[in-house]
Amino acid sequence: MWCCYRGEGFHGYQQQGELRTAQRELLQAFSKAGLTRKPVVAGRTDKGVSARMQVLSARVDNDRTAQSLVPTLNALLPSDLRLHLARDVPDGFHAAWSSISKEYRYTLTDPGDVALLHEAAALIPGTRNFKVFHFKTSQNKPRTVTSVEWLPDTSELRFKGEGFARYMVRMLVGGLMAVSHRELSLDVFRAGLEQQQNFYCATAPAEPLTLWEVGYPEAIDPFSLEDRRAFQWPDATLRPATTTLVAGQVSEAPASSVSSTVP
Repeated sequence: MWCCYRGEGFHGYQQQGELRTAQRELLQAFSKAGLTRKPVVAGRTDKGVSARMQVLSARVDNDRTAQSLVPTLNALLPSDLRLHLARDVPDGFHAAWSSISKEYRYTLTDPGDVALLHEAAALIPGTRNFKVFHFKTSQNKPRTVTSVEWLPDTSELRFKGEGFARYMVRMLVGGLMAVSHRELSLDVFRAGLEQQQNFYCATAPAEPLTLWEVGYPEAIDPFSLEDRRAFQWPDATLRPATTTLVAGQVSEAPASSVSSTVP
């Protein structure tokens, strides 16, 4: 199942007691629809982060068709969380474990020096330990980022990779903005990437970030290339809002998500 949501009204995806989360709303809708199996999610999003394409997998009774789930669940879901498509999947498909790639996009209103932005972004792709750029509870291990691109037509930074640690995209954005606004040298940013040398790295706000797409091997991908290209936000109010990011601005992320300052 492909769902989308606007993150501003949610305390993230994962259920957290009585707080309003995407998972809580989905579980309530599933229960009201008589669906007893909990859906598995491709990846959790943090408070304020939107999803253009969040993927869920779940087992349903044989008397229900995948196509019938969309109108049934949308009638029970709030306006800022919608089911877009539902498809049958082969045995063994798992929304998270079967995933081979994710794409995130971050909207900027002031990219700073675009030449510096391009130069810094070009340093990011590769397989390495990005521990300077993610929350400390995430596992320290090599991760692969395949591309980081500035899309001037939409004022977005596009990140593609096999997977991202918690706050990783937002901390990379914070570093890129510090470089492009000349608050951080390119050499310090490079040392953080290549040598894992700690430096102060602001965590960019969550609201301009969107989980854009989740990728699967072609043989088991429930969604075609045409499906992915044809997507349109179901309602104008569901499309994530643009939030101004000021250089050096730090979000509400815990202080431990920011790396130490080098003496």
